[in-house]
Amino acid sequence: METELDQSRIDAREALLDAVAALESHSDAAILVGAQAVYVHTESDSGSFAVSPFTYDADIALDPLLLRNAPSIVDAMRGAGFVLGDQPGLYTRDAHHRVDLLVPAAVGGAGRRGARLSVHGNTAAMKVRGLEGALVSHAWRTIGSLRPGSARKCVLKVAGPAALLVAKVHKIWERVGESDEGRREDLHKDAFDLYRLLRVVDAADIASQIGILQSHEVSSEVTSAALSMFRRLFGGPGDVGTRLVVRHVQGLENSDFISASSVALSQDLLEAASKR
Repeated sequence: METELDQSRIDAREALLDAVAALESHSDAAILVGAQAVYVHTESDSGSFAVSPFTYDADIALDPLLLRNAPSIVDAMRGAGFVLGDQPGLYTRDAHHRVDLLVPAAVGGAGRRGARLSVHGNTAAMKVRGLEGALVSHAWRTIGSLRPGSARKCVLKVAGPAALLVAKVHKIWERVGESDEGRREDLHKDAFDLYRLLRVVDAADIASQIGILQSHEVSSEVTSAALSMFRRLFGGPGDVGTRLVVRHVQGLENSDFISASSVALSQDLLEAASKR
């Protein structure tokens, strides 16, 4: 099973590289978010657990203010073999390649799902609440292929740890109470991705970044909301977020240790954030 998961991560990275190449003209507007961005920050810790990091897709946030008028986003993705599905921003090429183009809701314009992107239309990217911090906190990073022996790589903006934490918390909070099993089934992985971030990135550094996000108009509201959500999701061993972390490694790691570690790291972050 682990071999299959490892291959899925390789395929997801190839899809990302293909999408970045397709969107080269819009490179200033593109920011890596989601699991692949988390793994960029936590690569040094990737071998610490029996369950390997994995993801089936690539998530790219777009800054509408930095998009060029041409080429068309949909046409550029189509040129790389990606087909826009029946929901805005969700592109697939085959069973192993999917790329989601996302726009922070605060800058996505009117409408419920599709971002309003002027000449690019209303279906090229999906609006997502919680990604606003990526517009404020990001850095250029070199992203390489995970295929053995491959030298393929790209240079791409990657969202900072605090921005990723805010986005993941919003995602978990939004979906945790849903009855749709399909939208809830991956939440344990999202929770464990947060745990990976907290293990690798110092709580004081994340808290400092949170302060920066709260000082910017575009990201202030979602960041403050995420802190409140985080406290309720991960503040104690019985909270749903903590239980999701444990569920991800059930039977593979010591559940009591993972639970206690998750709570301790969460409390460290909350304490550091309260001292800003």
